[in-house]
Amino acid sequence: MLFPEASKVNHVEKGPIGKTLLRFAIPVLLSQLLQELYNIADCMVLGHFAGEYALAASGISGMLLSVLINFFIGFSSGVSVITSRLFGAYKYDRLKQTMTAVFRLAISAGLFMTLFGYVLSGWVLSLLHSPAEVKPYALLYLHICVLGLTAQLIYNVGTAILRSLGNTRTPLIFFLASVLINLGLDALLVIGLKTGIAGAAAATLFSQWVLAILILGYLMNLDSSVSLSLKGKGLPAGELLLILKDGIPAGLQAVFMSISSMLIQIHINSFGPDAMAGMTVYAKLEGCMYLPSFAYGIALTGFVGQNLGAGQYERIRKSVRLSLATMIATILPLSLVLMAASPVLLRLFTSDPGILHNAHEAVVYTFPVYVIYAINQIWLGAIKGLGNTSYPMVCTLLCYSLFRVIWCRILIPHFPSMRIVYLSYDVSFFLMLALLVPVYMRSRKTETFSDDSELFSPLKRRESH
Repeated sequence: MLFPEASKVNHVEKGPIGKTLLRFAIPVLLSQLLQELYNIADCMVLGHFAGEYALAASGISGMLLSVLINFFIGFSSGVSVITSRLFGAYKYDRLKQTMTAVFRLAISAGLFMTLFGYVLSGWVLSLLHSPAEVKPYALLYLHICVLGLTAQLIYNVGTAILRSLGNTRTPLIFFLASVLINLGLDALLVIGLKTGIAGAAAATLFSQWVLAILILGYLMNLDSSVSLSLKGKGLPAGELLLILKDGIPAGLQAVFMSISSMLIQIHINSFGPDAMAGMTVYAKLEGCMYLPSFAYGIALTGFVGQNLGAGQYERIRKSVRLSLATMIATILPLSLVLMAASPVLLRLFTSDPGILHNAHEAVVYTFPVYVIYAINQIWLGAIKGLGNTSYPMVCTLLCYSLFRVIWCRILIPHFPSMRIVYLSYDVSFFLMLALLVPVYMRSRKTETFSDDSELFSPLKRRESH
């Protein structure tokens, strides 16, 4: 069967904490690593078979696409806070209604974003001061890839819901199939048929729709108690607004990161194509640490949410401690190994000396403190899992968005060097840490974590009658 019944959902509010948390988190980590391996392969194909301009164009285009989709990616993580708590509390009827409402919203938003992205992509590229030699490649790439925005929203929302149901293995299997399709089409179109960046974009588009169809079909074939029905009963408007209240701050958190990157990209672009391509290559190596850290935070959000719904407060505290230890033991040595090996690893993407210089300098300035970013993802995941999505949004806005932009705007005119950009990341990691730790520490001193989610209030009132 295409959608087997085994291991479709899993309650993670019971069992050994360490083993359960790792079983829940590892498929998410593998999915993110698989994403990075694909990005690396795609970058290598473009760098060696499509040229420097195509490589730079894919980097700036990917940044623009991330702004269009990251809101809903973040929004879906906010929704998973609600769905995981409903699942942990065995509120299956409300869970199904929530899933139906969210998917209808995702499909509508995807269609709107497709039109929005196609019409405005040229204007945004001009706003980012894209070099004239790069802009035509970036525009072509964007016009093809925006046709996959709805597919990406379906996949991200579906994956977030499956995580909240304790199933992180199935999205990994489906994503692996999508990556293999993408790589095969890359080899055929870019290397074999010499279609350049257009072929790479077409390969990505096709694989995204395959992935979306698989996820959608799987959710519709879950057990009837938790399966998705697009024709089913949705939530009343008032309760949908309560979900939006939790989801929108999480979405804005992702958007702030993307907008910040775009604004900083303006400064990077001023240093020329070598700096642009260098940051693109650097990002591929950075992803080996960024994506596992980000994924572990996502997994922890679902784990905490289920345990909060089940009232398992001590398991929440222990899971956070274990997660911090795991990140420190993993990311700190990995960052040092990657930094030492970077002169060799970066040459896998390009042999251009200017690009290599910029990429290696970024590694040297950021990798030694990258473990702080990983630690921050644990605090963010735990705080969101407890139902507080607004505070992480504010922290992200202040530290990763406003601070970095202001830092670059003030210092680069006086010290025109890419090192100012790299240092903005380092300092922002420590600022974020200073804001997150006190909030979580205050919450853990209470006897129990309070369930202040307004979504649960109407449920409790109904059940009391």
